[in-house]
Amino acid sequence: MKNGAGILILLSLLMHPVFCQTARQDSMPIMKNLLKGDLPIETRLKYLTKLCAYYWTIDPDTSIWYGNQGKAYFKEGVSLNRIGRIYFVLGMAWENKGNLDSALYYLGQAEVTSLKAGDTMYHYRTVEQTGSLYRMMGKYDTAVLLMSRSLDYFRSRHKNFYIMTSLFNIGSVYLEQNRYNKALQYYLESASYDTILYDSTNMATHYFGIGTIYVSLGSLFKKTDPEKSKNYLSLSKSYFKKSLPVFEAIHMKTGYCFAMMNLLSVMVSSDELSQADSLLASCRECLEFKDPRVESGFNINRAQILHLRGNDREAKALLARISKNTGEIRILPEFHKAMLLYSELLRNSGQQDSALGTARQSLMWARRHSVLAVALDASRILAEWERKSENYEKAFDYLLIAGQYQDSLSVEIGREIFDQLELSFSNKILKAEIGKLSIEKKYNKTLNLVTVLLASFILILLLIFAVYLQRRRKFAEAKRLIAEERTKLAEEGKHLSDLEIRNMTLVKNQRDLEIQLKDEEMQKLQLEMQLRDQELVYQTMLRVDLTQINRSVQEKLTPFNLKLSSKKDQSEFIQVIQEITREAGKDPLADFEILFTQLHKSFFEKLISSYDSLSKTELQVCAMIRMNLSTKDMARMMNLSVASIDMTRHRIRQKLNLEQKDNLTTFLMGI
Repeated sequence: MKNGAGILILLSLLMHPVFCQTARQDSMPIMKNLLKGDLPIETRLKYLTKLCAYYWTIDPDTSIWYGNQGKAYFKEGVSLNRIGRIYFVLGMAWENKGNLDSALYYLGQAEVTSLKAGDTMYHYRTVEQTGSLYRMMGKYDTAVLLMSRSLDYFRSRHKNFYIMTSLFNIGSVYLEQNRYNKALQYYLESASYDTILYDSTNMATHYFGIGTIYVSLGSLFKKTDPEKSKNYLSLSKSYFKKSLPVFEAIHMKTGYCFAMMNLLSVMVSSDELSQADSLLASCRECLEFKDPRVESGFNINRAQILHLRGNDREAKALLARISKNTGEIRILPEFHKAMLLYSELLRNSGQQDSALGTARQSLMWARRHSVLAVALDASRILAEWERKSENYEKAFDYLLIAGQYQDSLSVEIGREIFDQLELSFSNKILKAEIGKLSIEKKYNKTLNLVTVLLASFILILLLIFAVYLQRRRKFAEAKRLIAEERTKLAEEGKHLSDLEIRNMTLVKNQRDLEIQLKDEEMQKLQLEMQLRDQELVYQTMLRVDLTQINRSVQEKLTPFNLKLSSKKDQSEFIQVIQEITREAGKDPLADFEILFTQLHKSFFEKLISSYDSLSKTELQVCAMIRMNLSTKDMARMMNLSVASIDMTRHRIRQKLNLEQKDNLTTFLMGI
């Protein structure tokens, strides 16, 4: 893993899911219960997809189980859209399980299927996620190619959220390759969408990511160009400061403390020790935050402050504690930089063997993970120590290693300078194109406005003339018809025959009878529905009362057990009490939901599909409101207070986005 991958570990703490908005936890029991019934195949597949998506991060095995249940319906003529979505969520589940080959297979199937279904939006979302898989496999060129294809499509459709995430993902690929300026280019463009989307979590992630890239650039140029390094560190400090209030506003304590820790590191690197002291005094909550990564990070900075002030003894003791950490902090370059300082302090105190062992471990780690700056510092330190110990051959070997890493670091610095020049040149071209487009846009806007006004004026004149001609023609036609009617009446007489009158009366009576029969049939159907609802309410009320009676009988009879002298009587008495206890423990509403679904088959399905934030209790109350029950009856059935039912009704109105004038009962009865 390279230096950029260490930064990605920190960013992964802040990222939230991009591709799928999974179903709410409250809806899971409802969906599972509905799956036990007789549902259409498309609806069943929809619920299985949501369950698979919900579990893919917290329990990939369960997610895969639900996905495989959905695959069983592929041969029953389901739509390609549904098949593509099942393939996609299965791919994500296998990715979270760590099986990238299976994930790649299912995402490939989702990509092909969504394209056949004509769902291009979902197709390119799958292409982008496939690119992320290739990034994890280290195939960076393929990853950038796939992500760029998706980015071009999202730009053509003006999908701002997906444009932002694609830019961020491409930047992360370059970051993992230590291409900091290229990563910065995409991160900055991704951050430009924060003012459009107004998502605080994304904004905080962008601030933190950009600040971290500037820290890496500052460290890279620290020895070759101190002024540039200082500018980069100053920029990183400003971005970390921007992220702090955003993290605080969204209550993301982990992100807030990581930003504080990095801000402290920048201050220490810039020798701003007084500001570092003030920061340490103001972030006591982060110092006490129970996260070993945060704790170790702050301790590394405190040890560096102690060393800069000459308190090497205290610094060494603190670094000794840090060296025993076995957590994720050991995979970050900052940890091994601190271990190099620790090895120098060990050597200064006479512990040469421990110092050599610590420095060699950091060198081995840096060489294995291609962290050039740490490898260069470690090899130079070891070369100097071996030279002082007159081990000239080992010293020469370490100097050769240092020379190799110095050359590699120079190449990396040259590449960053080239990327920076390329970025600057691209920005100038972009600004020139924007200026040109702005002028063209203003000209076209003026031309279009004049054209639209002229066309509108001509259209209005033509419309007025057409209306005039139409009215004139209608007036002439009406006069002609009146004249013809008068002539006809004069010839045939002004009165209808008795036979014609009777025929007209008969037709009218027949129509009235048909309307009356339809009204009676409708009333009969409504009456049958009301009777079935009343029967359901009666049965549920009966179960509620019976449960309360059983509980009361249980409480009153239990003390009499001790008053029975015969063990046989006591045993029989206990069996009766246990049977009453089982009856009292049953949920009186256990069968209500199943019976209601049988009576009103599509009510829950339509309600969940449009408002999946409703909890199980709220869905039950919706069903009772649909049955036109009073608040008192609902409270009795659910064993709640009237005030609790009123509060639940208020929450339901909010989740259904009903205005004050809208009637909740009327709305639910219309579903």
